[in-house]
Amino acid sequence: MVPGRKQLSGHIIDEEADKVVEGMKQVLKGTFATGQSDGWKNIMKTSLVASLINVEYMPYPLNTHDMSTLPKTAVQLLEFVVSKIIYAVDVLKVQVVAWCMDAGGDAAKMCHLLVKKIPHIVVVDCWAHQVHLHNLPV
Repeated sequence: MVPGRKQLSGHIIDEEADKVVEGMKQVLKGTFATGQSDGWKNIMKTSLVASLINVEYMPYPLNTHDMSTLPKTAVQLLEFVVSKIIYAVDVLKVQVVAWCMDAGGDAAKMCHLLVKKIPHIVVVDCWAHQVHLHNLPV
């Protein structure tokens, strides 16, 4: 019998997600990583922020959060990013050496706050947000 959506959205998907995380732990333990976050609104106008880490040119998604009910401030974004860094360090056992975000508004302020909170981290602007890709010749 094929499981229904309630079963799939419950323990089955949780078990599969746990398998993915366990596989990531085995691959990532003891490596250096750069992290990045970006926010957008989906078609339902929900404010989402996703994060990932990159290790040896490979991206590893961390998660996506619904930020709709939270204040859109640099401090709130800092809490989000720091929680992702803590997860990467404590659970995945990587050393996060840099974080990348866009350079606008609250994200720029968050980057300054992140360096104050974690002085050894390198913070860089996302070049995809800096370049008008639609104006480049094909």
